[in-house]
Amino acid sequence: MSAGERWDAKYADAREPGPASEFVTGHADLLAGCPTAVDLAGGTGGTALWLAEQNIETTLVDVSGRALEIARSAAANRGLPLKTRQADLEAEPLPTAAELGRGHGWQAAVCANFLHRPLLAALRALLVPGGIAFVQIATVDNLLRNARPGRAYLVERGELPELCRGLETISLDEDWFDNRHEARLVARRPKRPAV
Repeated sequence: MSAGERWDAKYADAREPGPASEFVTGHADLLAGCPTAVDLAGGTGGTALWLAEQNIETTLVDVSGRALEIARSAAANRGLPLKTRQADLEAEPLPTAAELGRGHGWQAAVCANFLHRPLLAALRALLVPGGIAFVQIATVDNLLRNARPGRAYLVERGELPELCRGLETISLDEDWFDNRHEARLVARRPKRPAV
């Protein structure tokens, strides 16, 4: 069974998108005037739809066709434009900004609750200079209270900025959030040097 089929089965009974990441919505000030965003492994699109509601041209990428169907339906019902792209971000070559319809990259990129280290290393290339990344992943400390996600899907404390190479840290919080220990990184691609 492929990853897409596994996730399609998980979302088989879902009818509505999940909630937007409060980590991302809590940084609405950093997104003011942001023209474009991509939500990577964004599932049923709760965060992507919230971004679209902020008048941000948003692309949602996920492995599950069922999840994307739910997101597209919700976007149509709300009168929101939302681009979607089905891709297995772990097994397929990582898509470039051009392949995802943004030749020069996005102003914002979100990766919440999905750990694939090569993807995090590629975030810089998906952003325009000055673009902001929002990354939210459970840490190994989460195992102190929760059996899931398993160790393979967790980051060490302090690891996230290193994984997001080439981005400048704006903020890094590592703490318990609703009984889940997470690393939450906001980072920016450096702007081009002045000529």
